[in-house]
Amino acid sequence: MIFYAPQCTMNTKDYTLSEIESKHCIKVLRKQLGNHIELINGKGGHFSCEIIDPHFKRCKVKIEAKIEYPKSRYDIHIAMAVPKSSERLEWFLEKATELGIQTLSLINCGNSERTKINQKRLEKIAISALKQSKRYHLPIINAPIPFKKFIESFPTGFIGHCYDSEKKHAKEIEKILPFLIGPEGDFTQEEVTIALESGYTSIELSKNRLRTETAALTSVFYLSNV
Repeated sequence: MIFYAPQCTMNTKDYTLSEIESKHCIKVLRKQLGNHIELINGKGGHFSCEIIDPHFKRCKVKIEAKIEYPKSRYDIHIAMAVPKSSERLEWFLEKATELGIQTLSLINCGNSERTKINQKRLEKIAISALKQSKRYHLPIINAPIPFKKFIESFPTGFIGHCYDSEKKHAKEIEKILPFLIGPEGDFTQEEVTIALESGYTSIELSKNRLRTETAALTSVFYLSNV
């Protein structure tokens, strides 16, 4: 079983789990003195440990072995409008974390129906998906910002939209750049124009119209296979 230990470093010898992780380890899984568990810190560290104090609020472990996994040199960065359903955003983040997304930026667009997120809730979902999928780097989740501000910060990338225009198919992508995904009502024509004039390339993800979260997850898949 893998537990999340964000303060654990490659120099740590002993570590005390958080109260939540301690309770899960001792009360739910009924781990005991001398049992072995694994920790990840979300920064590439993986630790093999022995329980030396099985307290249900502050379980202490001794680190016996450690491995540091380097972060991929490719930053899978999805910038998507906040879906109108928070459950859809949570579903996307869970699956995208399993596939290796490194950065999720939320953007507010002209047709956005929802502009706020529950940051702590999303972080919990990402941590859970990280542990389940045995990945080692927790994705960065950036709070929503206006569309134009994002373009100013990231002037080149890919954009998926439903307007008639010349587009590359996603399978033709040859490099990793931020990928823009719009809201249910699509980007406005002005937003598409701003992105293209800045240096974005129009991308076709499917012949069919996809939901925001489906389009975003499809983007992760294509970027992870570049």
